[in-house]
Amino acid sequence: MLYITLSYFDTVLGPTTFCTVPAHPEVDIEEYTSTLLNISEFIDLKFFVYVSSSHFKTSNIYTKIPSEWARGHLEMILISIILVDEEFNRLFIFEEVLEKIVAAIDKMDKAYMAFYSEHKDRTEVDVISSKKEELVKVLNEFVPEVQEIIEAAKRIPTDSEVIETEEDLQDEFIILDKTETVLEAAHKLASSPRILIGCVIEDNKPIGIIDEDDVLKKVILQEKDPLLVKVEDIMTKDVVMVDSNDPIGDTVDLMIDKGIQAVPILQDGEFFGVFTIFDAAHHNKNVIELIGEHLQDISGRKLEDVKKLKLKLWSYIRNISRNRRLQQLQK
Repeated sequence: MLYITLSYFDTVLGPTTFCTVPAHPEVDIEEYTSTLLNISEFIDLKFFVYVSSSHFKTSNIYTKIPSEWARGHLEMILISIILVDEEFNRLFIFEEVLEKIVAAIDKMDKAYMAFYSEHKDRTEVDVISSKKEELVKVLNEFVPEVQEIIEAAKRIPTDSEVIETEEDLQDEFIILDKTETVLEAAHKLASSPRILIGCVIEDNKPIGIIDEDDVLKKVILQEKDPLLVKVEDIMTKDVVMVDSNDPIGDTVDLMIDKGIQAVPILQDGEFFGVFTIFDAAHHNKNVIELIGEHLQDISGRKLEDVKKLKLKLWSYIRNISRNRRLQQLQK
């Protein structure tokens, strides 16, 4: 089932569902979706996906609209496309249509009034009712377009290509020596937002990897001196690896399962390169659809765009990974 839900932040009630179209859901999803307004990490992204299980998936966009009645003269709203029991995972594909919904709401005159139907102190009852009907109509008009997007995306075949040459990989990793200081490694990792991990190689095999999270959690937050800590002290030694002959789709699934954004590749038993979330977006049609057609050519994008893309993809992988781990714990 497909739903479009609009939630808003009521200064008294907190996150509140305004409406769900094309019909009221049979399952209790509205309250769950509206509470996403409380998660600042998602709000900072503006557009984000959230998946609680294989049966409940959402694409969301956060925005603000001018309001003469709100305390800060702004209404905070969240528009969510919700899929219930749908075999469809390309959730980033909905970003453009969500932006179109936001634009349509922005064009409404005094749209904020629609959110005050439960405020009994308001005397503008007829106007509020009219604005509520108008806003519901706007959301309903986008339901067919979302359905068309899903059907069109489903017609794209699964991409089962494999990594054959080094040219198939983008250069988003660095080689580190295990005796380097963490400070030296951190400088290299920070040299470009496209660099996701550093690999420690011995005898042509990866023996460890390190990323920005390792530096933050194992050194900075532990109040250790990065000049005194070596890479080998904090690197992940149980390295998840794939073979160059593994299908890209399987590699992406592995990354989602493990909650990782990059994985070393072996060819004939030796280090060949690193497959990253950027490679997934660059090579795999499913993943390209997942993040939207406008991000298909990421190799020439500005650094700020790349940072946003990395954050979106990494957020998606972390959400899926976290939810799968929760499901395993509940079994």
